[in-house]
Amino acid sequence: MYTDILQPLCFFGFGVWGFFWGFSRLRRKRLIENIPTSTIRGLAIGLAEIVGDAKKDKPLKGPFSNADCVFYSYTVERYEQSGRSSKWVTIAKGDSSYCPFLLNDGTGEIMVFPKGAETFLSLDYEFGTGWEKPLPSNLVEFMNRNSIAYRDLFGTHKLRFKEYHIYPGDKAYILGTARNVSSHMNDHREKLRERLVKLKKDPKGMAEIDLNKDGNISPEEWDLAVAKIETEILEEELKSSEVTTSSPEIIIAKGEAEKIFILSDYSQKDLIGKLLWQSILGIYGGAALAMVMLLNVAYHLVILRF
Repeated sequence: MYTDILQPLCFFGFGVWGFFWGFSRLRRKRLIENIPTSTIRGLAIGLAEIVGDAKKDKPLKGPFSNADCVFYSYTVERYEQSGRSSKWVTIAKGDSSYCPFLLNDGTGEIMVFPKGAETFLSLDYEFGTGWEKPLPSNLVEFMNRNSIAYRDLFGTHKLRFKEYHIYPGDKAYILGTARNVSSHMNDHREKLRERLVKLKKDPKGMAEIDLNKDGNISPEEWDLAVAKIETEILEEELKSSEVTTSSPEIIIAKGEAEKIFILSDYSQKDLIGKLLWQSILGIYGGAALAMVMLLNVAYHLVILRF
């Protein structure tokens, strides 16, 4: 009989979580509404909202679609059944938050350092396996490269692949912290060049970036290594900006004091609408679920008592 109480308690906890999650969506909506959009030319240090065209000298490649982009995120989900219940379970996810890109609003350009950003992106690619829908070779290669199982004794798992992009030239919305970086971009590029030369001379380091351990560094593996080194350099520059402010550059990144950092390819109006519906669903749906489950638990406790 006690097992009859366990499931309602879990759903009660989920309802309470949904209630507070809804309020977090509402706070973001109000913040976006209340902060004016800045131009890059007139950008001040601190929390700022900017909108502009995304660009990157060397575009990234989407891991599933191979499409050119300046930012991507992806998920791999597996369909699982247990008794009478079934659900999609995320078995892998990732993004290019280690790789900065530029934003141009017509008044200037600024580097965006997307690590730690909360993303709101439209779905650009989706593929699901099924009857007479085997995995294409590019997805098989992705699964093997990342050591993700996609087969069992009975064949291929039922899988779903989703990919989200910001394409070159896309209008991007960013709410983040404008911060000083203490070196010019020329110094930044020189540091990157020196570390790449050092990496090429280090057999152990080259072995570490060979993700699939085939003895060869693919263009994708090299691009990933370059992006990670660039991220390390930027993090060092961000830390040093507290003690040296000569020749500062400004970037948009996640702040130390202000943790909110949003990256989206939705317009501000559409993003506000999305957050509004999420807040309504979370607050009212979570409260309703928590109340119903609490009554359910109380009912079972009364039965146990008598």
